[in-house]
Amino acid sequence: MSTVLEIEQAIETLPREQWLELRAWFMERDATISASASVFALFDAEEGAEQQWQD
Repeated sequence: MSTVLEIEQAIETLPREQWLELRAWFMERDATISASASVFALFDAEEGAEQQWQD
């Protein structure tokens, strides 16, 4: 699979249990990214924020 459309089509064929697992994975990943951004923001604040971290 190399396109978003192909991935979307594959997701649509998943059984509900697997779809819920995938959904939970996305939610956990988003939470991890958000937490990382918060930590980087704290580092920036401590260092004077000359260079901001990008996510």
